[in-house]
Amino acid sequence: MIETIIEQLHEQLAKHFQPFLNPPATEVAIQQAEKQMGIVFPDDLRALYLTHNGEMEEGPGLFFGLPFLSLEDMLLEWESWKDLVEDEELQTIDAYSVPPAWIKESYANRYWLPISKDYSGNHLAIDLDPVKQGKRGQVINFGRDEEIKYVIAHHITDFLAFITATLQEGPYTIEETDEWLTWSYGPVVELHFLDAIRSMELPVFHPISIKTREEEIQQWDKQLDEQWRTIVHTLAEDSKAFLRKKTFYLMGKNISDLTPLMMCRDARELVLSGNSVRDLEPLRMMASLKKLYLGGNPVEDVTPLAQLEKLQYINLAQTNVTVLQPLTTLPLLTNLDISKTNITDYTPLYQIEKLETVALSILNREQLQAVVKMKTLKQLHLHQIENVSEEDLRLLGNIETLRKLTIEKATFTSLAFLQGNQQLHELTLIDSTIEEGAALAKLKRLSKLELHGTSIVNLKAIAQSASLKTFAGAFDQFYVLKDAFEQKVDFSKMIGEMTEEEEQIWDDYLH
Repeated sequence: MIETIIEQLHEQLAKHFQPFLNPPATEVAIQQAEKQMGIVFPDDLRALYLTHNGEMEEGPGLFFGLPFLSLEDMLLEWESWKDLVEDEELQTIDAYSVPPAWIKESYANRYWLPISKDYSGNHLAIDLDPVKQGKRGQVINFGRDEEIKYVIAHHITDFLAFITATLQEGPYTIEETDEWLTWSYGPVVELHFLDAIRSMELPVFHPISIKTREEEIQQWDKQLDEQWRTIVHTLAEDSKAFLRKKTFYLMGKNISDLTPLMMCRDARELVLSGNSVRDLEPLRMMASLKKLYLGGNPVEDVTPLAQLEKLQYINLAQTNVTVLQPLTTLPLLTNLDISKTNITDYTPLYQIEKLETVALSILNREQLQAVVKMKTLKQLHLHQIENVSEEDLRLLGNIETLRKLTIEKATFTSLAFLQGNQQLHELTLIDSTIEEGAALAKLKRLSKLELHGTSIVNLKAIAQSASLKTFAGAFDQFYVLKDAFEQKVDFSKMIGEMTEEEEQIWDDYLH
C-alpha cells in the first residue's frame, strides 16, 4: 500500500520540484535507531525510510514546507526531547488532545518520534503511545508552542496520500525565491502547516465526522442573546471558531446563563471567576473539560460536575457550595480550591482518589482530622486556621506525602508541630506571626522558605538548617540571614519594597 502511495507521490513532486529526497536508509541503520530509542517502527514508517532517508537540506519541505528528517536528525531531536520527559515542571504544562482521548495529554513523550521540525522547537511526529481511542503510528504535532495536539492522520501512509492528493487538486501555494522553492498548504503564501491544521478537517483522508452541523451552528447563533453575541465576537472571528475553542476566559462578565456553552464540547479550560452563575447544568455537555474556575460565583450545587470525568482542577473559592460529595466520582481530580466557602464536612476529600493539591480553611478539629486522612495530598494551602491548638496541628505529620505547605494569617508560639512533616520541601507563611522558628532547622528536607508579611522572632535560628537552599522574605530578614548559613542559599527573590540603599546592598550581595 505505502509503496504505491510513494510512487504516486513521486509523480506529483516531479511536476513541481527538482529531486530533493535522500537515498534509502539501510535496514541496519533503522534497527540501530530502533535500539537507541527502545521502540519498533510501524511497518509504513519503516517502508518510508527504506525508500528515502529524509530530504536534502535545500529541499522544499516534504510535509507542506516542513522538512522530512533523516534518521540521524530524528535521533538528535528525539534525544533532546527524551530528557525533557523527566522534567516534572514541564509535564504540568497544559496539553490537549484533539480528538479527546486519542493523544496522551502531556508536554512531551519519549514515544513520539519527530519526523519533521519547524526550527522553532515544534514537530510533526509518529505517536507510538496513543490513548485508548488513538492508533499506534498516528501522525501528530507536538512541541514548545503546540499546547493542542491534533491527530493529523491515522498513519503516515494516509498523510503521504493527503500530500499527493493536495498536489493533484490543491489547495497549495508554491513560492520561488532566489535559492529554492518553498511551498505551503492552502491558498495563503507561507501558511505554516502547524497553523493550518487548526482549521482543517482531521485526521486527513479518514476525517472524523463533524459533530456540529452547519444548521446546528446557525440555529445556536440565532438563539444567542445580546450579551453572549458580544462575548462570541470578542473571543473569535465567528461562531464556528468560537465553538472550536479549547480555552474560554470569561471572568467578570456578569454571566448568569451558561446555556450557550453546551455546544462547546471540545473545551478544556473554562474560567468563569467573578460572575453570577448559579446553575451548572449546561456544563454536563462539556465532557472534555479539564480545568474549571468558578470562584466568586453564587453557585451552590456542584452535582452537574459529577459526570465530567476529565476534570483535573476545580476552583470553588468564595462560592456558596456547601457539599463536596458529588466530586468524589471524578477519577482525575488532582487540584481543588474550596477556600472561603461554607463547606463544613471535609470527609469527601479523602474519597477523591487522586487529589494532590487542596486550598481550604480549618475551623475545627474534625476538619483537620479529615484532611490528614488524605493519602495522596502533596500540596496544602491553609487560608485560615481557627479553633485548633498547635498540639492538634501535630496531626499534619500524618500526611506522609505532603511536600508543600502554605499557611495564612496564623499566630504560633512555635512551629514544632511541623516536626512530623519530614518530607516537607517548601513552606510559605503569609501574614503570620511566629515566636519560635527553630523547629524549621530540624526539617531535614526543607529546601525553600518564603515569608510574606510574616515575622519570626528568632529568625536567625533558621540558619541552623542544613537543607535550606532558597529563602524569600523582606529586606530586614534577608540582611539577618545573608551570611548566617554554612551552605549557599539563593536570596534572589525579595518580598516587599526596598529603599534605594537597601536595593543596592541586595544587588551587591547577589553579584
